[in-house]
Amino acid sequence: MPDQLSPIRLLRVVFDTRILPREIPAFRGAVVEKVGLEHEWFHNHNNASDAKVAYHYRYPLVQYKLYRRRPVILFIGKGVDEARHFFSQPDWRVTFSRHNHTARVVDMQMFDFELGVRENMAHYRLQSWLAFNQENFSVFNQMDNLVERVQFMESALAGHILAFASGVDHHFARRFNLVLTDIFREQAAVFSGNRMLSFDVAFKADAVLPPMIGLGRAVSQGFGVLELAPGRKPV
Repeated sequence: MPDQLSPIRLLRVVFDTRILPREIPAFRGAVVEKVGLEHEWFHNHNNASDAKVAYHYRYPLVQYKLYRRRPVILFIGKGVDEARHFFSQPDWRVTFSRHNHTARVVDMQMFDFELGVRENMAHYRLQSWLAFNQENFSVFNQMDNLVERVQFMESALAGHILAFASGVDHHFARRFNLVLTDIFREQAAVFSGNRMLSFDVAFKADAVLPPMIGLGRAVSQGFGVLELAPGRKPV
């Protein structure tokens, strides 16, 4: 079967200071304050006066994360158009956190990526992946069988990839294959006041996915960062 790919644009904006993962929400808040709360893609709150829900339940197209310990804004797909609200400001610096970091843009890279499925499998790593909501985490904890646990995680990951694809208006031409190949680390994480579990994992899939996108929960705040596995090429 020939590769089934379609283009997607991404814009990566890297700042010059170094921060800790826990400072990403402060960095995000500083960027939101600079561009203005009226630009909802930067914070995903629902500004409508008659809104019945406080948040937009959609895949975030503006994401905040770390790249080599530097704060990054990643604009994805239609989110690239939103970048103008930041760069239309006369000053591109942001100041945040109790340490008063002043971050300046040090690098910008726009690139097109071919998203879809292909015949060969690619190897990926996923850092700080929040795989489950509270309900599914409870189900996961009650599983005694390791095979069942892995299958449950694979199902969650496939769902997160589909959520990303839906968020960028992409439909996979066929069902993709996915295999979880390693779990490197489990650690406690706190998001929205809830204690959760994050995972660092490796997997292979015949889905072609852009590096640095977020998969899972809280991807707008640095969780679930995807990258190609070091030294591993599609096979």
